[in-house]
Amino acid sequence: MRLNPIAFNRFLDGIGQSFLWRRSDACPCYNPHSGAAKPGCPHCGGKGRIWHAPMPATAGVASANVQREWARSGLWENGDLVLAIPGNSPMWDMGQFDRVTMLNATDRFSITLTRGAPVESVRFKVVTVDRVFWIDPQTQAIVDGAAPAVSDDGELTWPNGGPPMGVGYTVTGTKYLDYYVFGQLPRNRNEHHGARLPKAAVLRKWDLLGRGNAAGY
Repeated sequence: MRLNPIAFNRFLDGIGQSFLWRRSDACPCYNPHSGAAKPGCPHCGGKGRIWHAPMPATAGVASANVQREWARSGLWENGDLVLAIPGNSPMWDMGQFDRVTMLNATDRFSITLTRGAPVESVRFKVVTVDRVFWIDPQTQAIVDGAAPAVSDDGELTWPNGGPPMGVGYTVTGTKYLDYYVFGQLPRNRNEHHGARLPKAAVLRKWDLLGRGNAAGY
């Protein structure tokens, strides 16, 4: 029996969802004595990985049966997602710790930053900024301000002034769901007589990268 990669690809392209995929490399800031990345590294932010520019890709979310199979493995974490990746997708060549952004779903966020800090940015793809506010140092009153501009790299700029320098502020809005590649589910059909057949890969929530057994740091 010879499976047909073209038929698989056509099916997954039709039902698949849109993602952004970033290949990752280990950051040279890694400390061989402690086994940890450098805290506050300007390249990896202390996560120990550097990510390439994003590439658009399509993949299918695996069936409920596959999701349950992963849940029974004992490695499952709440929020894990299993993808079926077609052979014609650039994401087919993904590896552990690659970053994947799901463009068909959003989540709310609320974070605090400091105006004028060396790193004044977010490490996720922002969809909307709904509110920016801070505490006035003199009156201790809540002050609402204009939203910043957010670049594709997450850097915040303030065309309308923004919070006072040195003051902490809160940014609330919506973001796309972010994951990293935890690993691949073993399948004996990934390479069927050399054919690029769909792969099953496990994605884990981005916020868990670097915790526990995620990256070993």
